[in-house]
Amino acid sequence: MFELTHLKGSTYCIPMPTNIGIYRLDEKRVIVIDTGINEKSGKKIVSIIENEGWEIEAVILTHAHTDHAGGAKYIFETTGARIYASEIERVLVEKPDLETALVYGAYPCNDFRVKFMNTPACKVFDVKELALPEGMEIFSIPGHFAQMIGIKTPDDVYFVADAVNSEKTLEIAKICYVYDIAAQYETLEDIKKYEGKLCVPSHAEPTYEISALADANIRNLDWVGEYILESLRVPMSVEDLVSKMTAEFSLAGTFAQYVMTFSYVRTFLTYLRHKGLVSYSLDEGRLLWKKA
Repeated sequence: MFELTHLKGSTYCIPMPTNIGIYRLDEKRVIVIDTGINEKSGKKIVSIIENEGWEIEAVILTHAHTDHAGGAKYIFETTGARIYASEIERVLVEKPDLETALVYGAYPCNDFRVKFMNTPACKVFDVKELALPEGMEIFSIPGHFAQMIGIKTPDDVYFVADAVNSEKTLEIAKICYVYDIAAQYETLEDIKKYEGKLCVPSHAEPTYEISALADANIRNLDWVGEYILESLRVPMSVEDLVSKMTAEFSLAGTFAQYVMTFSYVRTFLTYLRHKGLVSYSLDEGRLLWKKA
């Protein structure tokens, strides 16, 4: 971990808790994909690149979550390299309170501004303004977050961000944050077309077998949906459902974990409601959900 790893052609990665992509434009200049969780990550990335005698030409963020964008400010201020992201994710990095509020559901309490929701504000440009080298492509992979993107390098290597979780992660944590369940299902089906290509998820090993990983993530979503529907044979509030899931899945009992689980459950209820699988009622000031 934390060492430059050659993948293919001019494409490299730095294995970190969030894998960092590197594409070498020429003998001196590189494009960086994501920046890690904080200034320390940014320093590590800059150090590794400078040790190779390279310079950062630009940084592309796959999305605004802190473990991907937390080192962006340091890299920008240290190297002067412009930071790029999709339109919505760009705004969320520039105005990180909006990202936190999006998950929290209101103006965020300071207790929720933990390391995973504490991105330093940074000037970011729309990725459409970046002149991509021939063969590099940006593709849309929404679901995990609002307007997440993936990057294909000219070497036919696909950086797929948080579109998939590793099977180990799914074994440990059934509840993995997703912003839009319907979009996540679509993305998981869509990235199967890259089967046989080298895909680099942000939190899993590079793989040529992305379909198997996508299917594992689909099964996990199916399982959570079935669990919620089975639980809602009896009317429950979101708080009731979160309490049940926290106990049965042994979720960490922290403020931040509760908020993330609460947000995930609500977005899953949105998905199930839009499919006509759940209904709701107001009972003496309590919003109760029930299997339709």
